[in-house]
Amino acid sequence: MSGDTERTVYVQQIDPEHREEYLEAHNDVPNGVTDAMERGGVTEFELYVRGDLAVCILEARDIDEYIATVDDDEAVEEWERYVAQFKHEGVDVDDEDEPIPFMDCIWTFSDDEP
Repeated sequence: MSGDTERTVYVQQIDPEHREEYLEAHNDVPNGVTDAMERGGVTEFELYVRGDLAVCILEARDIDEYIATVDDDEAVEEWERYVAQFKHEGVDVDDEDEPIPFMDCIWTFSDDEP
Protein backbone atom coordinates (compact mmCIF):
# COMPACT_ATOMS: atom_id res chain seq x y z
CA MET A 1 0.00 0.00 0.00
CA SER A 2 1.38 3.39 -0.91
CA GLY A 3 1.09 6.45 1.29
CA ASP A 4 -1.36 7.88 -1.23
CA THR A 5 -4.01 5.21 -0.68
CA GLU A 6 -6.24 3.77 2.02
CA ARG A 7 -6.91 0.07 2.51
CA THR A 8 -9.91 -1.71 3.97
CA VAL A 9 -10.98 -5.33 4.29
CA TYR A 10 -14.31 -7.09 4.53
CA VAL A 11 -15.42 -10.69 4.81
CA GLN A 12 -18.40 -12.34 3.18
CA GLN A 13 -19.82 -15.76 3.98
CA ILE A 14 -20.57 -17.88 0.93
CA ASP A 15 -23.43 -20.37 0.98
CA PRO A 16 -21.52 -23.68 0.69
CA GLU A 17 -24.24 -25.03 -1.62
CA HIS A 18 -23.55 -22.16 -4.05
CA ARG A 19 -19.77 -21.82 -3.70
CA GLU A 20 -19.05 -22.86 -7.30
CA GLU A 21 -21.58 -20.38 -8.66
CA TYR A 22 -19.98 -17.62 -6.58
CA LEU A 23 -16.54 -18.50 -7.93
CA GLU A 24 -17.80 -18.77 -11.51
CA ALA A 25 -19.56 -15.40 -11.26
CA HIS A 26 -16.19 -13.78 -10.62
CA ASN A 27 -14.81 -15.13 -13.89
CA ASP A 28 -16.82 -12.40 -15.61
CA VAL A 29 -17.28 -9.34 -13.42
CA PRO A 30 -19.24 -6.78 -15.48
CA ASN A 31 -17.36 -3.83 -16.94
CA GLY A 32 -19.85 -1.48 -15.30
CA VAL A 33 -18.64 -2.69 -11.90
CA THR A 34 -14.96 -2.24 -12.66
CA ASP A 35 -15.69 1.12 -14.31
CA ALA A 36 -17.40 2.29 -11.09
CA MET A 37 -14.42 1.04 -9.08
CA GLU A 38 -12.06 3.06 -11.28
CA ARG A 39 -14.25 6.17 -10.97
CA GLY A 40 -14.24 5.64 -7.20
CA GLY A 41 -10.44 5.70 -7.07
CA VAL A 42 -9.79 2.00 -6.51
CA THR A 43 -6.13 1.23 -7.15
CA GLU A 44 -6.31 -2.46 -6.23
CA PHE A 45 -8.95 -4.98 -5.26
CA GLU A 46 -8.25 -8.58 -4.27
CA LEU A 47 -10.72 -11.35 -3.51
CA TYR A 48 -9.59 -14.46 -1.63
CA VAL A 49 -11.73 -17.52 -0.95
CA ARG A 50 -11.23 -20.38 1.47
CA GLY A 51 -14.09 -22.73 2.14
CA ASP A 52 -17.16 -20.58 2.60
CA LEU A 53 -15.29 -17.37 3.43
CA ALA A 54 -14.54 -14.65 0.91
CA VAL A 55 -12.07 -11.96 1.99
CA CYS A 56 -12.03 -8.72 0.03
CA ILE A 57 -9.09 -6.30 0.22
CA LEU A 58 -9.86 -2.89 -1.22
CA GLU A 59 -7.26 -0.18 -1.77
CA ALA A 60 -8.36 3.25 -2.96
CA ARG A 61 -7.21 6.84 -2.94
CA ASP A 62 -10.09 7.66 -0.58
CA ILE A 63 -12.48 5.02 0.80
CA ASP A 64 -15.25 7.58 1.39
CA GLU A 65 -14.94 8.73 -2.23
CA TYR A 66 -15.20 5.11 -3.36
CA ILE A 67 -18.35 4.53 -1.30
CA ALA A 68 -19.94 7.74 -2.58
CA THR A 69 -19.21 6.69 -6.17
CA VAL A 70 -20.55 3.13 -5.97
CA ASP A 71 -23.50 3.96 -3.70
CA ASP A 72 -26.61 3.74 -5.88
CA ASP A 73 -24.52 2.89 -8.98
CA GLU A 74 -26.86 0.78 -11.11
CA ALA A 75 -24.23 -1.69 -12.36
CA VAL A 76 -22.76 -2.21 -8.89
CA GLU A 77 -26.19 -2.65 -7.32
CA GLU A 78 -27.20 -5.17 -10.00
CA TRP A 79 -23.94 -7.11 -9.49
CA GLU A 80 -24.28 -7.17 -5.70
CA ARG A 81 -27.88 -8.38 -5.95
CA TYR A 82 -26.76 -11.11 -8.36
CA VAL A 83 -23.91 -12.46 -6.18
CA ALA A 84 -26.00 -12.08 -3.00
CA GLN A 85 -27.88 -15.22 -3.99
CA PHE A 86 -24.67 -17.20 -3.46
CA LYS A 87 -23.89 -15.77 0.00
CA HIS A 88 -25.19 -16.01 3.55
CA GLU A 89 -23.89 -12.54 4.42
CA GLY A 90 -21.66 -9.78 3.11
CA VAL A 91 -22.28 -6.71 0.99
CA ASP A 92 -25.96 -5.77 1.26
CA VAL A 93 -27.09 -2.90 -0.94
CA ASP A 94 -30.34 -2.67 1.04
CA ASP A 95 -28.56 -2.06 4.37
CA GLU A 96 -28.45 1.73 4.61
CA ASP A 97 -26.39 1.74 7.82
CA GLU A 98 -23.59 -0.62 6.71
CA PRO A 99 -23.86 -1.87 3.11
CA ILE A 100 -20.23 -3.02 3.12
CA PRO A 101 -19.20 -4.88 6.31
CA PHE A 102 -15.76 -3.29 6.71
CA MET A 103 -13.50 -4.81 9.36
CA ASP A 104 -11.47 -2.96 12.00
CA CYS A 105 -7.68 -3.24 11.64
CA ILE A 106 -6.29 -4.18 15.04
CA TRP A 107 -2.63 -5.00 14.22
CA THR A 108 -0.16 -4.53 11.39
CA PHE A 109 3.44 -5.26 10.57
CA SER A 110 5.47 -3.52 7.92
CA ASP A 111 9.07 -3.83 6.81
CA ASP A 112 9.77 -0.23 5.86
CA GLU A 113 13.37 -0.82 4.78
CA PRO A 114 14.15 0.07 1.13
